[in-house]
Amino acid sequence: MNTTVLALQEEQVLVAVGKSGAQPSVQALYSAPAHGGGMENWEKAIGALWQQHRLPTRGITLVLPDEAVATKTITAPSMPENKLEELVRHEMRPREDQLVAADYVPLGTDAEGRQQLFCAACRKETMEEYLAMTDRLGLHLENVTVTMAGRLKLLHAMQPMQGKTCIWLCFEGSSVLSLLVENGEYRYSSRNRIFSEPGTVDFGTEMTRDVSGTMQFHTASRSGGTLTDVYYAGCSDDDFEVCLAGIRGLGLEVSRLPECRVFRALPNGERLNDWLGCAEALIRVLRANKELDLLRSYRRLSRGSKKQTGLLHSFYTPIAVCLVVCAAVWCVFLRMNSSLSHRTDDINDWLNDPTVIEQYNEAAEKQQRNDNLVQGLQQVRNLTDALATYPQVDSTLMSKIGAAGGAQVSMVLTGYDAATGALQFDAQSGSVIDIPSYVLKLQKTGLFRKVDYTGYTYEDGVYVLSLNCILLGEEAAE
Repeated sequence: MNTTVLALQEEQVLVAVGKSGAQPSVQALYSAPAHGGGMENWEKAIGALWQQHRLPTRGITLVLPDEAVATKTITAPSMPENKLEELVRHEMRPREDQLVAADYVPLGTDAEGRQQLFCAACRKETMEEYLAMTDRLGLHLENVTVTMAGRLKLLHAMQPMQGKTCIWLCFEGSSVLSLLVENGEYRYSSRNRIFSEPGTVDFGTEMTRDVSGTMQFHTASRSGGTLTDVYYAGCSDDDFEVCLAGIRGLGLEVSRLPECRVFRALPNGERLNDWLGCAEALIRVLRANKELDLLRSYRRLSRGSKKQTGLLHSFYTPIAVCLVVCAAVWCVFLRMNSSLSHRTDDINDWLNDPTVIEQYNEAAEKQQRNDNLVQGLQQVRNLTDALATYPQVDSTLMSKIGAAGGAQVSMVLTGYDAATGALQFDAQSGSVIDIPSYVLKLQKTGLFRKVDYTGYTYEDGVYVLSLNCILLGEEAAE
């Protein structure tokens, strides 16, 4: 099946043209700089590529940039596919009132037989921006996917990874994806911004620290399998050479990600390593029997909106017809009662009196001010009710959080959103912080509904773990 994969990345646009399948064939590869990304720069780069190479306008798979999507791994009981899709849409919504296009691919089952799902979602409004861009360019999309979906298909297609426990470092622009593989299966991933220039000593230190953090997660999870290797892709051997000593110092072997043998030879001697995020989307893994497709989910959302609009029309149309009939009867009645016309004229004269109009406008302004005051008071009450569900952020709460880290870990409050219960703070220690263990201790305090860590740094002998936690409200606690 002929397919064109269009991948939007931070610094460039990648295009792979070929036939998808269990053994995909890549016929041509193209790239164009995107100068920092953004809809305008992507549109210019895509337009130039299509015009220069006369690429196909149909059968296109769009790979969204990572910043446009949210991803998560969830556990679900055994249920039909339509129920799983409904569960995923609910789990991936950032807010109750926000619609998202969401889909999943199965990862297998855990020891208790529950399904493990890799989920991805994009806000409906964001999807519409990308679809509008492709429409302007005259491109007809077949499906919309995400980078990690292709990465998972590549993992399953690579024979050397079967039963392997290792780390993948996949570079893309100024960020790196750290992917943990345990016994040949996807376990965990995180994307971090790169602050150092590739090839420098600081770059080597940064990558070693990244690998060390993933090792800590693997150790804390106790999932089995001995971590043996680190593979890298998307970075030149010369730039990555500064990382070798530090990573090998952690007891790990380091090498470039091996080529995937299911691919036939890439054109012009290109390496798959340099086209990750694009060419891997051509793989069709038969065992999964499910492709992650956000376009299909978006179309279902749109059909649902149209059905709701149709219901509204069917509800209001009889009312409108009734109003029209009543208006016609009223006109006949007025004609039959011409004797009342002079009274109507008097009323009209009174309504058009400048004094009356001025009084009416003053009354309307006062009513508007009163409505605004009532609305503002209701907003204050709603905010007060929302705040009442969260524990008071005081020294007692800070002491409970601090106790989770013990004597060696101190915490510094960096932000608090009272409306959402989002609490941000930094955990600081002179020793390496065991991230999974510390996160688990915070969860066991019973204070938080959700605990996420957003960064991990080391400077001047101090390890700093940045966290974003959602306080547990009283209703949820009950």
